[in-house]
Amino acid sequence: MTFETKIDVRYPDCDSMGIVHHAVYPIWYEMARMDFFAKCGYSYEYTHARGIDPAMVHLELDYGAPVSYPASVSVRITPTLCEGKKLAFRYEVWTEGASKPNASASSLHIWVKDGKSYSLEQELPEMFAALRAGID
Repeated sequence: MTFETKIDVRYPDCDSMGIVHHAVYPIWYEMARMDFFAKCGYSYEYTHARGIDPAMVHLELDYGAPVSYPASVSVRITPTLCEGKKLAFRYEVWTEGASKPNASASSLHIWVKDGKSYSLEQELPEMFAALRAGID
């Protein structure tokens, strides 16, 4: 399944030419991830209150066409892997009317609690099942 998050480009996100700085895209991907978790019924506040976090261990980015201010983008996130201790996502940034994404990325995360690897499947099976349903 693919989930979508709408984001308005802010002027401070841009360089002096009005183009979104490359460092902003990972922030957008994180916003889309937080929306994905919330749409599955488990907000950041839920996991944070339990001391667990999907720590990012790998991020791969591809930049295509620049995004300029002013604009709105859609960040499409697709969960590609959900196992007991890890999960992965694919992202695409789209501007309205574009024939292909402006940027794309993939990320790999491991569940951690108190700085140690954590099995979501064993410890929070209901949350694991909800996230897993996002893939199926």
